[in-house]
Amino acid sequence: MNKKTNNHRLVDIFRFRRAYVMSDFNLNHDQITVRGDDYHLRKINKVEARKLGIKDNMVNVVSLALMLSAATWAFVPQFGLLMMGLTLLMALVSWRRYELRAEFAATDETGDHWVSIARGCNYNEFRVFQQVESKLASEI
Repeated sequence: MNKKTNNHRLVDIFRFRRAYVMSDFNLNHDQITVRGDDYHLRKINKVEARKLGIKDNMVNVVSLALMLSAATWAFVPQFGLLMMGLTLLMALVSWRRYELRAEFAATDETGDHWVSIARGCNYNEFRVFQQVESKLASEI
């Protein structure tokens, strides 16, 4: 095992995550299953594997920190600032570089919306996402 692979494993352990592999995705004729989560193909319009930028991750970091700290400030105001710092740290640990997402057809008046199916940190996961994207594109 080389040093780079060992470093990725240490980062994954620190982040409490397991890297995505092709066996995590199960594609049937009517649905895709990703680590136990089922998504019906008839509801999916488009699928894309994309590289996340700083802006995408910062929106996630700030929104998560504000939501969780606001809930704390509402019920236990003396811990609001502490919770803001903890949620910022939590959000930074959840920083991801790649994402597989799907556009789902509207079921009400809100319109079509994009949902993240899987998020990964390394390029090997991104290649898996691209393979899944090509398989899903042929099924849809």
